[in-house]
Formats: sequence, C-alpha cells, structure tokens
Amino acid sequence: MCNMFCLFFRNISTVIKQLENFRGKMATDESGQSSARKEETQDEDSAISMLDVLQEQEELEADANAVLGDSDAVNCTYVMGYVPRQALYACMTCNTDEPSGICLACSYECHDGHDLIELYTKRNFKCDCGNGKFKDQTCQLYERKSEYNVDNRYNHNFRGIYCVCDRPYPDPDDD
Repeated sequence: MCNMFCLFFRNISTVIKQLENFRGKMATDESGQSSARKEETQDEDSAISMLDVLQEQEELEADANAVLGDSDAVNCTYVMGYVPRQALYACMTCNTDEPSGICLACSYECHDGHDLIELYTKRNFKCDCGNGKFKDQTCQLYERKSEYNVDNRYNHNFRGIYCVCDRPYPDPDDD
C-alpha cells in the first residue's frame, strides 16, 4: 500500500536514476568525444527532458488521487461520516465474522503488520475499525464509534474475492 509520500519518493528515485543515466551518457571516452554524441542517433527517441519528468510526476499524483480519493493517512475517517470516496482495506488477521472495512489511517495505525486486502476506493463508507464487528479491538485513532455503520454496503470483495468468478486477486492458481 502506498500513500502520496511513498509515490513521491518512488518518483524521486526514478528521477535520480534518469539523471545518473544521463551523466553516464555525457561521459567522454579516450578520444574526448562524448558517448552521448556517438549514441545520439540511437537514443533520440529515448531522451528524457525535465518536462517529461514533470508530466510523469503530475500523472503519478493524479493516479494517487484517483486511488486514494479522500483518504487521510493520519486521521481515521470515521468522524467525516460516510465519506464520498476513500481507499478501504479488509483485515484478514482480525477476521471478523462479518465483512468490515477500515480506512487508510487505521490500516497504518491499528492494523500494522496484519494481513490486509486492498479494496481500492469505495463510496459512501464509514470506517468500521474497532466497532462491534471487531470483538476485542478498539480503534486507536478514534474510540467512540457506534456499534455498526448501518449505511455501509458490503460485497464479496471484503472477503478477498473479486469479479463474477469469485476468485481472489491476485489469483494463486495463475502462473
């Protein structure tokens, strides 16, 4: 699972690698001619400009916003009510008898090290972490939750099953 900071640092690493590759291409050989000139005709299509890097960064940020929605990595979203769109997870370690979903912040703070299933973004959902579905666990970020979130809607995704084929993703039977 990756939040905005993770995506940012991953992109910074990509930029650094691209700059190191560029420096290597600019190195000169024994004749004093840069290796970049020798490969110029071969690499014209693979050259990367700073504009390309910035556009890629914008695309990564847009993808992260699409995936994370209104997710908050620090605060439990329960107090926001039924959030129009947020990233949700199901905790298989806590394995409640009923399907349940937890917000991004609770996945970090309350379920760190647990076996989590990413449910991607869901609409109009209130975080279940620590409510009546979790028998012996309270939410570490917001303890005063109602017993159940009656307007939450659950499907087979909350059990780690996807698609009409009712198979897990990734499917362990795929090679």
